[in-house]
Amino acid sequence: METLEIKLKGVAVDVFSHEWIDEDVLNRSPVVLEKIGKRKGGFTLFMRSVSGAVEWYFSKGLTVIEVRENKGSKYLHIEHEDGQYWVDLPADNRVINFLKEFMEDQG
Repeated sequence: METLEIKLKGVAVDVFSHEWIDEDVLNRSPVVLEKIGKRKGGFTLFMRSVSGAVEWYFSKGLTVIEVRENKGSKYLHIEHEDGQYWVDLPADNRVINFLKEFMEDQG
């Protein structure tokens, strides 16, 4: 597995999980992305949340990765295609380059 070690603060949203239910009604939690692992057919985000370590899996072709803008600031939005979970992170070029093949595969 090819990995990228990094420390980026972000916000993760898990629509159907009760794991972060105490955070707020949207199941939104601050996270620190610690590592990204690429494997054949997908990648894993290794994050630290208020409740502990979290690993989210994303599959090639079933993931939306976009650089978005809000009030003049750019951020990276990584979302499972069915909208069940996503994470918003600073638009860091190391992450964008590391995940470029998945961004290009979106069509």
